[in-house]
Amino acid sequence: MALSPLPKPNRCLAVFVRDPEPGKVKTRLAETYGDPFAAELYGYFVDDLLEGLERGSYHLEIFFTPAGREREIRRRFGPRFCYSPQEGEGLGERMERTFRSCFAKGFASTLLIGSDFPDLTAEVIERAFQAMVNGQDAAVGPAFDGGYYLIGFRADTFDPAVFDGMPWGEKSVFEKTLNRLHVRGCRVHQAPTWHDIDTEEDLADLRARHGNTAFSGSRTMAFLRDRLWRSS
Repeated sequence: MALSPLPKPNRCLAVFVRDPEPGKVKTRLAETYGDPFAAELYGYFVDDLLEGLERGSYHLEIFFTPAGREREIRRRFGPRFCYSPQEGEGLGERMERTFRSCFAKGFASTLLIGSDFPDLTAEVIERAFQAMVNGQDAAVGPAFDGGYYLIGFRADTFDPAVFDGMPWGEKSVFEKTLNRLHVRGCRVHQAPTWHDIDTEEDLADLRARHGNTAFSGSRTMAFLRDRLWRSS
């Protein structure tokens, strides 16, 4: 008796990833610890994030930048993932085109996340997708710095206008995005607030939160213990 094929997921998790090239990633951490340290640490962020999320009930696709570094990025993070270049000039345009790409492939819902959150859990992603299955029009996950780490839509509720003219980098990004969605009548699932890792203080907070959790065994934490916390 032939086995029935597993159903293909009708939802996509898009992950924004940069090539971990020294001098190009985690620049605020690099000011304190140097470019090579920051680049290697960011690579472990991505490793841990992908490992934690890759077995979810969704298609996971890496949208990378710069576009000309696909070979290096694929070599660094492995051939098991699907890779697509980010397209567009600014962050808002790149986000819009990523959503359009995913919906053009036939996915019913799409979540887009960044890669500055190495301890983000699959449970957060699954709940956001399930909320949209249950009728929510969009999902947003606020970051402690005032931005957001997750945003998602169903194919029939996607509205790229939420990205237009957004003051990226300011502490009001999440609040303004949520207001835009509510003005449009969207029912919004709000994911839990999460910590991005950009500064020396963020690393100290990461250490305090994961002294005795499953994430304490991650590549990120092992690298930090070896390179930063060895004598403390």
